[in-house]
Amino acid sequence: MKKFNFTLQKMREYKKQILEGEKGYLMTLYSEYNALEQRYEDLNGEMRNVCLEASDQMKTGIGVRDIQVYEMKKASMRREQAQLRIQMNVMESSIEKQRKVVVQMSQEVSGLDKLEEKQRAEYNYLVNKESEQSIEEFLSFKMSKGSEDSVDFDGM
Repeated sequence: MKKFNFTLQKMREYKKQILEGEKGYLMTLYSEYNALEQRYEDLNGEMRNVCLEASDQMKTGIGVRDIQVYEMKKASMRREQAQLRIQMNVMESSIEKQRKVVVQMSQEVSGLDKLEEKQRAEYNYLVNKESEQSIEEFLSFKMSKGSEDSVDFDGM
């Protein structure tokens, strides 16, 4: 019997390559999201520092102009945080879409893997069946050959 050959091997390899690319893209999205999140947290820290600095300045006496500068800094940071929050929401939806793509591709590759297992099991069954048949033929031949050899030819 000829060697086992999975007929959809090339397709499975192609889908695996696509899956790896999709996983890489998902990791890139996660990385970008983490960078946005880190910047958001950094702005929170900066905001606390500006508030503490302004509070300390106000205790010792501060001019109106300096108060306005602190308020402008805080307003700028709030705007940047709002923009970051919007970007993070967009990234979250992109990540979710990409996660669905990765799951779909994983299922396709898994389906091909299961199909190969099934085909391999059928192949192994047929190989075993063929082997059994060969053994039966061999034993049958040996038995018939052995009975010919043991025939008594007294009459000759």
